[in-house]
Amino acid sequence: MRSWLACRLSGLHFGMETLCLPGAEGAEKPAKASSTGLIPVLEHDGFLVTDPIAIAEYLWELAPGCAIWPADLRARTAARMSAAEVHAHFAELRAALPMNLVKRWPIRNGIPSHVKLIGRPGVAAQLARVQDSWRQVRAAWGGGGPYLFGAEFCFADAMWAPMASRFRTYSVALQPDAQAYADAVLSHPLVAEWVAAAEAEARVIGWEACAAWP
Repeated sequence: MRSWLACRLSGLHFGMETLCLPGAEGAEKPAKASSTGLIPVLEHDGFLVTDPIAIAEYLWELAPGCAIWPADLRARTAARMSAAEVHAHFAELRAALPMNLVKRWPIRNGIPSHVKLIGRPGVAAQLARVQDSWRQVRAAWGGGGPYLFGAEFCFADAMWAPMASRFRTYSVALQPDAQAYADAVLSHPLVAEWVAAAEAEARVIGWEACAAWP
């Protein structure tokens, strides 16, 4: 999602190849596509760029001033810091709440479906830090807009989009300001477009393939 959003924010023309990872050949496909054995990977004139942040920076160099980063130098630096934080941290939270765009585990009998997950060591603290990070960046740079850096969605928001999707998938209760930001990110037309494509793909491959409980 993140690298696709970077491509869209760049305004550059691009094509996309989807790898269906489940199955015996799942581990082999990324190894053939990328030097790191991981996806996503961007190919441009035979040059391969791996890692979402590196992809975003490469696209920014190709299209300086595009919507990937804010125009102001300090805001742009702050956006890079925010993107780097989510990229490098929150391993326990990610493990407790695996990303799944097409399923929902709602509140049942008054008990949120994520309760047993949030109880894992480190997860509650990381959940609090995510919300604090959003709050701090928006207070400094939001300027009254719905996104981290105001009215315009940038790559920092794109980096946080998968995290916001986790909270929706597992019915995680957020503070009102954090919930408002998560809702804004998930409602952005580009994010909504990616989610709709994921749901369409799930209908093709079978919803049961996407239904595993973490």
